[in-house]
Amino acid sequence: MKKLFYLFLLATLLLSACGKNNAPKEVAVDNNTSIEDIVGVFIKNKFTVEETKGIVTISIQDTDVKKGSKSQMLKDSTKIFAELSKLEKVKTPAIIWNAPLTEPKGNDNMTEVLGIYFSEEDFRKVNWANYAQLDIESIATHYQESDALGH
Repeated sequence: MKKLFYLFLLATLLLSACGKNNAPKEVAVDNNTSIEDIVGVFIKNKFTVEETKGIVTISIQDTDVKKGSKSQMLKDSTKIFAELSKLEKVKTPAIIWNAPLTEPKGNDNMTEVLGIYFSEEDFRKVNWANYAQLDIESIATHYQESDALGH
C-alpha cells in the first residue's frame, strides 16, 4: 500500500511539474495598448512614462536593489524594448533605472544607475523577436551605467 501511495505521489509531482510554464511574460500588444500597461507587466516598482511625438522615456525607481540587479535590469529592459517595438507610436525609447544610493552622511538618494537609449534607426533595425539573445549593452545607441552597479 505504501508503494502505491508513493507511486501516486511521484506521478502527481511529475504531472504538476510538466504543467509549469516558464515562458517569458509577453503582453498582448495592439495600438490601444499603453506604454504604462507594457511596463507594468515587468516592473513592480514605481515608474513614470513620458511620451511626446514618439520619444518615450521610462524612469524606474528600483527600491529593492541587491546583488545581481544589473542582470535583472538588463533583462527587464530588453523585454520592455521588445514589447515597445510592437507599438508604431514608439520611435526613440529610453529606460532610466534609479536606485537608492547611500551618501557618505548616510542619506539615501535616488540616483540614476543605468540608462539605455535607442535612436529611431537603431530601434527599428533590431530583431526584437529574439530579444532573449540580444546584448542590449552593445546594441543600444547609448548605454551608461553607474560604478555603483559594479562590472
